[in-house]
Amino acid sequence: MAVDAADEYTRNVEALARRFDVGCLVALLPRAHRAAALAELVDADPDFFFLGHDHPPTVTDSAVTDATPAVRRALARTVRNPQAQQRLADLDDAGIDARLADNPSLTYPVECRLRLRRPAVVAAGSGYRPEHHRAALTSRDPDLAAAALTDRRTYRWGDPIPPTVWADAWRTVRLAGGPGRVRQVLAALPPGADLDEATRRIAEACAQPDPEPFLTSAEDRLTGTGALLRRLRGIRAAPDAPRGRAILAEPYRVDWALVASAGLSRRLPRLAARLLARRPDCPPDVARVLLTGRPAPRHLPAPGPAAPGPAVPGPAAPGPAVPGPAAPGPAVPGPAVPAPRADGPPPSAYHRRPPVLGPLDAADPLAVLAATPIGKDGLDIHHVWSAIELGRITARQAVDHARPAYAVACHAGQASAFHAGAREPGGGRAALHTAALAHLAEHLAAHPPAPGLWREVDALMRPFPGPLPALLAAAATRARTVPPAARFRPRPWLTPRPPGEA
Repeated sequence: MAVDAADEYTRNVEALARRFDVGCLVALLPRAHRAAALAELVDADPDFFFLGHDHPPTVTDSAVTDATPAVRRALARTVRNPQAQQRLADLDDAGIDARLADNPSLTYPVECRLRLRRPAVVAAGSGYRPEHHRAALTSRDPDLAAAALTDRRTYRWGDPIPPTVWADAWRTVRLAGGPGRVRQVLAALPPGADLDEATRRIAEACAQPDPEPFLTSAEDRLTGTGALLRRLRGIRAAPDAPRGRAILAEPYRVDWALVASAGLSRRLPRLAARLLARRPDCPPDVARVLLTGRPAPRHLPAPGPAAPGPAVPGPAAPGPAVPGPAAPGPAVPGPAVPAPRADGPPPSAYHRRPPVLGPLDAADPLAVLAATPIGKDGLDIHHVWSAIELGRITARQAVDHARPAYAVACHAGQASAFHAGAREPGGGRAALHTAALAHLAEHLAAHPPAPGLWREVDALMRPFPGPLPALLAAAATRARTVPPAARFRPRPWLTPRPPGEA
């Protein structure tokens, strides 16, 4: 069993590495070729966008703008970029909305849009965020609160949503639409759902001929001052303090006159009184009552810095000169902060490494590069960048001869390489990125990709030992000669393919 688990972990790690390398290669393609490449890659591996992070921005942009519906649905399930999520939501496609609802990284504004547009789709999604659900219930937006009330999910491993939050949402709906709107939302609840205490009380109130007073009473029993004081009576010892703070964070509607009365009669434990006095909206006179048990003075000053005393009129009496504070001297300049660049992201916070040739410090560095794989015998990508920067080899030679191909693709196509020209001007990283872009554009212009090329690139990327041009040639040969039924097709893993998706 342990061996099987280790093998599965190894396969998963290899799949993540393959997706990252192939995604970096797609980022280097001309835009006209990216959509077709993504269509083949997603067809071969439905979890192509599952990485734990996003592919380079050019890949995400092409997937949103130019790709097929299947690619957009696959992207919507995992994309983390808020702008990409917004653009996918702008498409107003039911299939894409369903995949966005399955996205565990979905942002709150996008989730709110989906709740208002398709509340049942969000309620059935697997990407549940309890903090988003609670925020929607307490948003004071009647339409959003109504949509969130039909979502009966709760967090599996944490504390469930308290009845006060549900009651607050029902109150928002009632104040906006009256008992009729409350009954509509009750009718929209999924059949057989496990109802919370607040919803059960609301349903009982709506069963009355005149539900308005019963609804008000049910809300007050859950979110009124009396309900808050009853719960705070159990906060007595230091271990209860976190629970007390959690109670005070719930949406109670507090009547501070009743709280002051409870403080005067000492009906609250001392710890609960201290926590309640520290609540930001607690008036100063009520806080004094809670802390001391005595009425506050009639004119209790508001908290804050002491005001300066009144100025004394008239000229000052003559007397000996009193030295005042020293005049401020010239400002001491602080450390220089690099200004943002207009042509790219701000400069990197880390220091740039000095050029080091390593094994490429030889009479014929190109021969060493062609014979030594990157990552073996002490050769790493920084040595290649240094050789380019120092003029020992050209960036185009590095693209043509460096091996294996995935090392060149991932280092030339990852997101940092697109910003290397601004962060490391004149460096080898930017030159390698530019040379890889030019090589792929020239290659695809001279050799239009055959159907299945990118599927073969995906299959060959990690095990192929040769340089990038040889990888493209080998993949083209396989695409022309290998029957479609015999081509390598990675097994979907980690997340099942959604039902009904081809």
